[in-house]
Amino acid sequence: MRRDYNKWPRALATLVLGLFMVVLGTTVFSWWTLGPLRLEPLTALVVAAGYRLPLIMGFLVVWTLAYLTDLVSGGLMGLTLVSYSVVYVACTLGQRKLQIDSWPFQMLAVGLMSVLHHLLVLGGLYLTRQGYAPAANPALLLAAQALLSALTAPIFLALLEGLTALLARFWPEQRKAGS
Repeated sequence: MRRDYNKWPRALATLVLGLFMVVLGTTVFSWWTLGPLRLEPLTALVVAAGYRLPLIMGFLVVWTLAYLTDLVSGGLMGLTLVSYSVVYVACTLGQRKLQIDSWPFQMLAVGLMSVLHHLLVLGGLYLTRQGYAPAANPALLLAAQALLSALTAPIFLALLEGLTALLARFWPEQRKAGS
């Protein structure tokens, strides 16, 4: 069960883990690929930010991570930023009625948001790149990527909760509340 921490340790934990995952995405995660499929832990972190961070603070964290991803990826600048912003807004709206405290709901939320993210990226590439040809079977690739993201989501969200709990122990307001 998720504990309610102060917003600052959660935002800092999301930012630190996200920066770490962006760096790993260019090194370790790029080594572990199955053809076009790759681990995308940032999708899980964006979903978590949408469900658990305040609106403005969450936007700042998501924009920072998405902008850094755009810089590192070398692709079309701003495409990931727009895509993750839409995913964040969808999760923020979903947060009003849904909770993702259990791992089946975490997997479902990350899987659906992975589909949304990739559809937005494909649409952006199609609109901006002349002659862009998607993969031979984009629906199968999209489903496989969503399944991979959904299956790994509880791992990355558990890492985020652990880092949040660690940072909350050193946060002044949490120490006062625990005393």
